[in-house]
Amino acid sequence: MDYYLVIWAVVVFVESRVLSGVHYDEMEKAVGFSLPYLRAIFAQCTGQPLARYIMGRRIARAAFDAVHGGDTFLEIAQRYGFSNPDTFTRAFKRVTGVTPADFRRIKPAVGHIKLCAGVYGVSVKLTNGETSQTFFERMKNVNSDVNCNAEKRVSDGSVVLYGVPKVCYGAFGGCTPYPIALKAVANYMGIDLDYEDAIVICGAAFRLVWDTTEWNGGNVDVLLAFDEPSTVFRSGVEALGHEFELLGRDGTASAAEPEKYAMENTASQKDAFIAFIRERIDKGVPVIALGIIGPPEACVITGYRDGGQTLLGWNCFQDSPEFASSVAIDESGYFVTSSWWEIKDTTAVMAMGEKTGGPQPLKAIIERGIMALEGRQSGKYAKGIAAYDAWKKAILDERQFSEDMVVPLQIERLMCQGDGMDCLSDGRTNAYKYFHKLAEKRPEQPLYGRLAEQFAACAAGADKMYRTLGGWERGEAQIKALMKPEIRKRLGELIDECKAADEKALALMKELAAELTADA
Repeated sequence: MDYYLVIWAVVVFVESRVLSGVHYDEMEKAVGFSLPYLRAIFAQCTGQPLARYIMGRRIARAAFDAVHGGDTFLEIAQRYGFSNPDTFTRAFKRVTGVTPADFRRIKPAVGHIKLCAGVYGVSVKLTNGETSQTFFERMKNVNSDVNCNAEKRVSDGSVVLYGVPKVCYGAFGGCTPYPIALKAVANYMGIDLDYEDAIVICGAAFRLVWDTTEWNGGNVDVLLAFDEPSTVFRSGVEALGHEFELLGRDGTASAAEPEKYAMENTASQKDAFIAFIRERIDKGVPVIALGIIGPPEACVITGYRDGGQTLLGWNCFQDSPEFASSVAIDESGYFVTSSWWEIKDTTAVMAMGEKTGGPQPLKAIIERGIMALEGRQSGKYAKGIAAYDAWKKAILDERQFSEDMVVPLQIERLMCQGDGMDCLSDGRTNAYKYFHKLAEKRPEQPLYGRLAEQFAACAAGADKMYRTLGGWERGEAQIKALMKPEIRKRLGELIDECKAADEKALALMKELAAELTADA
């Protein structure tokens, strides 16, 4: 079982019991592992002891109540299980660096942060050794979409591009890392690109994938959208009228001079990656990478230090506790990591090369969408329209669900269900926006409007799935809901509903492709 599922299970367990109290014997039973093992794995993955994390969550909730409520500190202390106000004050100051009274007086903005994938909680980031004034000044910019002013800073063995738009889940209203990263890089380079355009031109808007052999948290990965993994990445760059440059960990290269990156062993592989990154950063071009932190999802490298041994940038997982042990955060908000090569999921780096001409014609984009949406079996994956039946079969298999299952396995099921919903919600919603814009520009072509309607219907079906499970978060309530047969039956009906809408959309796309000319 992957460590991140264990960490996720612990986070869900703790967050749902901050008020009632976290009991280790209950945690062992729910997660399915002994306390010593949980402590070791949690510390290894997050960089902090489990007990300190639990205390931090109690204090974060207490801090939220201190700012947003009128209760006395004695009432808040008792609510979160502190035996007396003095114990509460000492713990509060140890976590935040200030007393509860100072915290309430300053009234910082205490909001929600991502605790792990799909799980959110209130945040407080004051730390010992940092004054409250320094903290509050710094926090004004932590969550901004753009870090610092746009500039390139060069020093000995270091080049950093500042001003690259932030890449994170929710950036630009999207939740698919590659088109988010593509938009961030394009916008930095002066290319006007909306998120709905980015996710459509690369084909990710039309993807749906389901592993027919196991519960696979990688179903959502955009590299599975087509049968050739690099197609989705290449398509996004080439659709913008630029050469696509890629270097894979396995030695594959698609660049102007691939022989420059020839690799003979592990050491030279890393050197080749560093050379690829440095050459483009030195030119002022941010690099899109897969991995660097956490899963092999797209992120953006915005700079390097120590000659390329240390990398900076934006990554959707840079704030995730399960990957925090090897990551620092620069004052700009960029991640800083020197252990990126040791991450097994660091599999490729890619960049926008020289300009080749104008954007790709619409016909090529539509044909790519058809390729992604067409039903087929590719190895162990059902893709496009065919993925719906595989998804439904898995959800309705009663042998795969039980309220007595350990939480990590329940989370695994919820994660796969959630990824399917996210693909439809993010992809089809933005496909709707894309074709709706075309319909407004070209009202004489009715297929644009009809396509928009079908993709909107599919996205609406995904929204119904979220509501059936009790909301879009991946917490304990949603886990318990998914274990109920009647809930899964309803999800099966909604999967069919979404499939019907996508089938109509696929037929319309084929009709549209037949009408468009090669240069349209």
